[in-house]
Amino acid sequence: MAIQPHPAVPPFEPPALPAIITESGRRILWIIGVYRAVCGTLLVGAALFLDVRAVGGGPANAFLTAAGMYFIFGLATFLWIQRETLALPLPAVVITLLGGDILFIALLMYSGGSASGPLPILLFPQLAASGWLMRSRIAFFHAALASSVLIAVDSWRLIDGLIPSPQILQTGLIGFGYFATVGVALALGRYAKASEDLAAQRGIDVANLEQVNRLIIQDMQDGVLVVDLNGVVRGHNAQVTRLLGGFGRMRGGMRLSEFSSTLHDYWRRWQEDYAEPLPPFKVEATQRLLRVRLVRIGSGLNGGTLIYLEDLGRAQGEAQQIKLAAMGRLTASIAHEVRNPLSAINQAAQLLEEDGSVAPEGHRLLSMIQSNAKRIDRIVGEVLQLNRRDRQQPEVIPLGEFMNSLVGEIVEAERIPEGGVAIVCPEELLAIFDRGHLNQIMWNLVRNAWQHCQKKLGSIRIVARAGYMGDAVICELADDGPGIPAELRAQIFEPFFTTRPGGTGLGLYIARELADANGAALELLPKAPGAQFRLTLRRAAAESAKT
Repeated sequence: MAIQPHPAVPPFEPPALPAIITESGRRILWIIGVYRAVCGTLLVGAALFLDVRAVGGGPANAFLTAAGMYFIFGLATFLWIQRETLALPLPAVVITLLGGDILFIALLMYSGGSASGPLPILLFPQLAASGWLMRSRIAFFHAALASSVLIAVDSWRLIDGLIPSPQILQTGLIGFGYFATVGVALALGRYAKASEDLAAQRGIDVANLEQVNRLIIQDMQDGVLVVDLNGVVRGHNAQVTRLLGGFGRMRGGMRLSEFSSTLHDYWRRWQEDYAEPLPPFKVEATQRLLRVRLVRIGSGLNGGTLIYLEDLGRAQGEAQQIKLAAMGRLTASIAHEVRNPLSAINQAAQLLEEDGSVAPEGHRLLSMIQSNAKRIDRIVGEVLQLNRRDRQQPEVIPLGEFMNSLVGEIVEAERIPEGGVAIVCPEELLAIFDRGHLNQIMWNLVRNAWQHCQKKLGSIRIVARAGYMGDAVICELADDGPGIPAELRAQIFEPFFTTRPGGTGLGLYIARELADANGAALELLPKAPGAQFRLTLRRAAAESAKT
């Protein structure tokens, strides 16, 4: 194995200067802009209403001109900062504004004479803002620039005899204060930046965690509802709709009692006694047996309840799937061995019948042999279909055209009178499904319905429509027969369960298995008279059919 060389250590690079003006940075610039405009206004007012010469100042007109220029500069920069976008990056904006402040303060100091000694203290807020905004050592350069310029101005004035010598010492002390102010602002700015970065990272983590939780909840096999203290549903996942039924009726903000009085009763009982055991209940709309589990979340007025709905039939179905998968592998391996002797028996019976050596009373026995051989062959064939559910090839199917064509074939093959099956299916409905699987599901349902209906015109009715949520197609098949007794409804989708003599009991089971394999749902609706089945398929957009 080749040894990878160690990567070269990159040279040290100083931290990059903040180039983008953030919202907090713009707010600080706005505050300093207001401060600058106020200072200019006060200086102009002092030049107009006070006698500068009387307090040791220079020419009044010179001081007034410098103050007016500073006021105009402050007003112009304040309006400039209000713009939505600034053409310069943050370092250039800061040095431009600070440079203007230093220039006009220097002019005011020179024109103000000995009375302008306190003017350098006006730069403290600008330098503090520089340290906060830059958050790098370049802010000390700004303090050095301000100190150097103002000390140079005072040195010039000292040479000209305009100020006493102690005043330059005062300016030097103010310059030292500039560096201290910048240092404190720089440290606070870096601390604030670290806090902002940490808060932003925590916000990203919380948002990611919330998104992960939302995806997990949406993909959970259990239904989840969030109910507040007043019994109002604040959120739920899609599985709740599948378990409770009532497509399109569930929405956030509605009361728990509006769509499930049973759940509301469980929630109320649980509020009164957390330790009370809650028995499972059966949903009539979906024929599902659900176990309810409630968990308290939050506290005080912000608290609420999480309601978990677990489909008890799912665990039984999974165990049954494991058993049937093993049975499917077994039947696949012995089907060949069963069909070979079965074919020989059937052929021998045909030869005996054609030979004519069998007595007339033996023909009944030969017909029994042939009919039972065909029945065994049909059972083996249907059992082998259990292995085909994972071989789906989904495609976009125009449901109206498909139903009309398929029902025509079924009517002809099953000898159903014309008009015995009525179809109501919009032409624009498109579904995503394996064509062969959908063919077999509908064939089983129509054939089963015809065997139990009154065999009149319109005895079987097929109605297809778009689902309430727009992402599904609902196809319902109903007949006018006696219906399915309530005590047998839970067993009709079980394999090998049949109430018809000669039936294999695999038709409805295989239909539901093929529906599950294609991401659809086949269920028996609790409606009367007759039996009514609902097949919920995934809906395809019109653009999918064009491509």
